[in-house]
Amino acid sequence: MTNFIIKYYRQIIIICILLGLGFAALIPFSKTDPEIRNYVPSTMESRILTDKIETEFGMQDIVMVIFRDSSILTSANLNLIKQIDRDISRLSGVSNRVSPFTVRTITSTEGMMTADPLIMQIPSDPEEFAVLKDEILQNRFARDIVISSDMTSVSITATINQAEPEKATIQKIDSIISSHAGKAEVLTGGLPYIRQHIMKDVNRDALILVPIALFLMLIVLKLNLKDWRSVLMPFSVVLFSTAICTGMIPLLGWKMSIISLLVPVILIAVANNYGIYLVTRFQEIKQRKDEAAPGNMLKELTGSLNMPILFSGLTTIAGILGLLAHSIIPARQVGILAATGVTAALIMSLLYIPSMIYAQKGRLRAKKQPVRQNFIFKTWLDKLSSVIVKHPGRIIIGFVSVTVIFAFGITFLGIETNQENYFPKKNPVRMASDLINSKFGGSQTVSVMIEGDIKEPEIMNGIDRLTQRLETMDGVGNVFSISQAVREMSKAIYTESENMYDRIPETRDGIAQMFELYNMSGDPDDFSQMMNLDNTRAHVLVRMSNPDNKTINDVKSEISSCIKGIPAQITVGGYAVIMTDFASSIIKGQVFSLVFAMLTVFILLALIFRSFRGGLIGTIPLAVSIVILFGFMGFSGIAIDAATALLSSIMIGVGVDFTIQYIWCFNSQIVKGLSYQEAVRSSMRIIGRSIVINGLTVMAGFSVLIFSGFASIRFFGYLVIVSISSCLLGAIILVPALIMKFRPRFVIEDMSKPKFKKHEKDDVSSGIPGV
Repeated sequence: MTNFIIKYYRQIIIICILLGLGFAALIPFSKTDPEIRNYVPSTMESRILTDKIETEFGMQDIVMVIFRDSSILTSANLNLIKQIDRDISRLSGVSNRVSPFTVRTITSTEGMMTADPLIMQIPSDPEEFAVLKDEILQNRFARDIVISSDMTSVSITATINQAEPEKATIQKIDSIISSHAGKAEVLTGGLPYIRQHIMKDVNRDALILVPIALFLMLIVLKLNLKDWRSVLMPFSVVLFSTAICTGMIPLLGWKMSIISLLVPVILIAVANNYGIYLVTRFQEIKQRKDEAAPGNMLKELTGSLNMPILFSGLTTIAGILGLLAHSIIPARQVGILAATGVTAALIMSLLYIPSMIYAQKGRLRAKKQPVRQNFIFKTWLDKLSSVIVKHPGRIIIGFVSVTVIFAFGITFLGIETNQENYFPKKNPVRMASDLINSKFGGSQTVSVMIEGDIKEPEIMNGIDRLTQRLETMDGVGNVFSISQAVREMSKAIYTESENMYDRIPETRDGIAQMFELYNMSGDPDDFSQMMNLDNTRAHVLVRMSNPDNKTINDVKSEISSCIKGIPAQITVGGYAVIMTDFASSIIKGQVFSLVFAMLTVFILLALIFRSFRGGLIGTIPLAVSIVILFGFMGFSGIAIDAATALLSSIMIGVGVDFTIQYIWCFNSQIVKGLSYQEAVRSSMRIIGRSIVINGLTVMAGFSVLIFSGFASIRFFGYLVIVSISSCLLGAIILVPALIMKFRPRFVIEDMSKPKFKKHEKDDVSSGIPGV
């Protein structure tokens, strides 16, 4: 390979630069997808069923405008709400609006059913406001739906349609709100607003976090490599590989998401590792052989590092490719993009950096580390290696004890798919969502579609039983169904002393007559979200005040139980149902990707070390780190979500590099004739510092995530520090302790040469002191 680099170094440099610039030119064409339902395959049953319901009753993604004041029932507040409600009603992108001025009160006047607006005229004196308050509390379609029971909040709820882009409709609603000033505080929420904030924050994070990460990495490289020429070589590899994987997103027709936001940060944190090893090693060679020909120094560089770097890169790629086992679409995309980026970084490190070194004719300056800095590192590492040599058994027991403790924490681990919780608690979207959930029944929904002759008493009573049962469940905010409307009509026609008061009529004709009476003064479209015009499909809409996975699964189970007696075809869907399936996908994907990554890395390590035990010892620190990671998440209350579910595969891919570097170095010392004790001390001095610096560099690169606008991405940043720290400690403490305790044979055979043939094999251990 060295001769190839010397012959074609100019072409290699030009090709790498052109590749980086070419893919960088594609980055501005990237688009953002804020829709979480697109994270799951379109073939998933819950998505298919939800699409079927929405084809009939429209999308159930609601926008809510919330007005809050200590006393919301004032003339000024109601006038403000009326003006904003009127302006929103004129938007082409809004349909099925519900507000205090659209809700009707069903009453009986002189024996006739009437359906009049709840607020026909804004009250002007305290007595009229007192009457209005009583009417609100008695109206099941107003109380805690458009006006809270404590009279502190009012909501305008509207369904976004496809008449114009969602973003344009949201901007128009915001413009309407800003054009009307009033005393009441105005908050906006609902899934469309959450999606728009996700889009804005993804773009913000990309514009802020990536430059910060690059700047931080530049500083880290300068502190470690000193010479700017030495710094710019691995840094340019970081730039090129990051540009390649990020530019692939629009090239493949994919979109940026909360999850794919991690891709450039992963590359920035990881892609410089191989370059650091090469440049640091060349500086050492330069110090020893300053007068040697550049070609000779290059041969020594590539000969000593190409194999361990190649193996480290392959295992990192294998670990990251574990994400392909996920059923979450962006997770698989991250696996492909990150693996491609690491592959590019590996190839460029092995070709581009040696080409740049040769192009400069070895004119890199090799600055020595300050004596005090070297002394501190050497002293600390020497003490650590002495402890490992003297007490390997105790170290192993200590790691086992810590692992068992953290394994207990896994029992507290939860799953999070609620988009609202992606935002910090003080974020306006999160505050609006909390208010909607506590005052107005929530914005996330479960939908039940009943197909049949809806006016048949058996079906209508079945809908009514389902409605009443769901209304009593914890975590359910509001339930809307056509049976509620029929019962309200019966209350307008009959007196409380009559049997049919607040009941479903016993005949189909009786139910049909109810609607005929209502239509005399009301609008048939008032029930368009509950029943279609030909009375063949009904819609039960359940709004979740607590949209966690357990509550939604409980609701699904209750629906399944209640619909058994309804003689109709039942379809259950809705955004909340998709999210529970999303949670199941996260769990399955986590398990499959973890098993795939561990198994693949184990096989690669066994091949690299040419030993089953080698593969086992190499994966033990990773297994320990995984248990510590999930245990820490359980103890700290950090749930597995769309972002944190990726961490284990990434950790395996990055963390295995430390183990390979240590074992490879230990093997080189053993082959030189050192004893196990001497090899542990020598390896710690030679490679320990590089491993620690590499680990700190990776953690520094990922640490920028703690400044993200998303809580889950911030947690990812914190968890990287925990996971990479445990991998680092496992590589420089647990691995040498295992080698000292069990003395596996694979570490004494020269890994840099082909394995001995049987007829050539001698007693390898005979020439090794201490064996």
